[in-house]
Amino acid sequence: MDVLQSWTFCCLSAANVAIISIAVRWYFHRSRYFQLGTGIPGPTGIPLLGNTCEVIAYREDILSYLKELRDRYGAVCKLWVGPLQCVVLSDPKDISVILSSSKTLSKPMMYNPVSIVFGNSLLTAKFEDWKKFRKLMEPTFSNRIIDSYVSTFHEKSQRMADLLQERCHGEPFNMADYSLPCALEMLSETSLGVPMNIQGKSHQHSVVENFPKIIELGAYSILTPWMWFHWTHKFQSFYYEVISLVKPIHDFVTRIVKDKTDSYLGSRKPYVTPEATDKPKPRLGFLEHMVSTMVENPGLLSIEELQDQTMFVIAAGTDTTAYTVATTLMLLGLHQDVQRKVLQEQASIFGEDTSRPVTTRDLQQMAYLEKVINETMRLYPILPLVARRVDEGVSVNSYTLPAGTIVVIPIYLVHRNPEYFPNPDTFDPDRFSRENSGSRPACSFIPFSYGRKMCLGKSYAYMAMKTMLSVLLRRYVVLEHGSRDEMECFKFDFFFEIQIWV
Repeated sequence: MDVLQSWTFCCLSAANVAIISIAVRWYFHRSRYFQLGTGIPGPTGIPLLGNTCEVIAYREDILSYLKELRDRYGAVCKLWVGPLQCVVLSDPKDISVILSSSKTLSKPMMYNPVSIVFGNSLLTAKFEDWKKFRKLMEPTFSNRIIDSYVSTFHEKSQRMADLLQERCHGEPFNMADYSLPCALEMLSETSLGVPMNIQGKSHQHSVVENFPKIIELGAYSILTPWMWFHWTHKFQSFYYEVISLVKPIHDFVTRIVKDKTDSYLGSRKPYVTPEATDKPKPRLGFLEHMVSTMVENPGLLSIEELQDQTMFVIAAGTDTTAYTVATTLMLLGLHQDVQRKVLQEQASIFGEDTSRPVTTRDLQQMAYLEKVINETMRLYPILPLVARRVDEGVSVNSYTLPAGTIVVIPIYLVHRNPEYFPNPDTFDPDRFSRENSGSRPACSFIPFSYGRKMCLGKSYAYMAMKTMLSVLLRRYVVLEHGSRDEMECFKFDFFFEIQIWV
């Protein structure tokens, strides 16, 4: 009995020592974490919760809240969301440090709810997986491949323009009802290699119908701290709502991935190395390339991962293009002088021909239209804020951000910094002329992010948007409706209606 008691005592003592050691180590780690953050200005929080209640209270007007913090505390500001230190950066030079650093490539846990929709995709994957996916996908968004898409962009844009004929009686309407189906058809027939004909149909495709609602719920969950934990998802009503919205889209993706895989397997020929033939290896679109990679390299990419990447590409390639085009048209209606300049440029390229197909060379000549698109994305960026997690301590300004810090970058506010954009709320495409933009810091304008995680689809987006706008503006004049004040009032709706493509 004495031996048993001694053994029990030793075990308990060892357990206590281990617990105390872990607690001490955790205490000193947290002390350093808190100590490094003490010099950064920010609002006073309450014990345990920090500033969580404020974040939740301003959830539907988070951009105004972040602007208040910047105006009060400066370009570097600290918030506490429970035990997590969040640092808000709004100076382009500081942002460049974060977006260029190899120490800040991870996504913070606030992105976890999005994994319900996009699984282990480029958007949500851990860094090692992200690096693998990025390397596999990058060749499919080269300029050479996108150039081959322009004829499809034109064809789908003409179809959209034909359908708009019924709306020429002067009454306002929601342009996104037309630009979204058009953008989806473009993406489906180019990157996915799947013919699609949904424009003008009374029953909208599940992608068009459901993705805006999914993104709205996703934005809500990103700003709700208790939804950041995977184990809490199934206790939230939003989880089941998202699942019901995602299912028909996931079924669509599963079907096209299976069809492409079966088709590839059925037509596959014995592999011939590039050295054994004079013919260059053909460049494939996204889905065909990824399917061939999956089949020819077992273990490199699972079919579930391919489905996740496809879900992400569909979301990224439709809402981004569609809503930016719709917003650009609204701004052109409110600024007739800018619209006239766009039309003059189009006339210099196409003359009086309102139906000639757009070519890659034509798109390269649309310098002023590109400025208009840039100014639209400056005022209403594709993504109004992004976040990164600090993996190793990094110095920003005169502060050291310890590992574990969440860095929030409010792109919407960065784009309206009066130091780099005088009269920042004014719509002025000439801001993007060579003489006006040459001296601005790189991260003063980041609609497609910056650094290693810059958007893969940037060239795709510009070429698709230019084509859609060129086709529409050669056939129609956009009339004034609403006001800039109204657009500013629903700016947070853009956060719900834009595409996360980082």
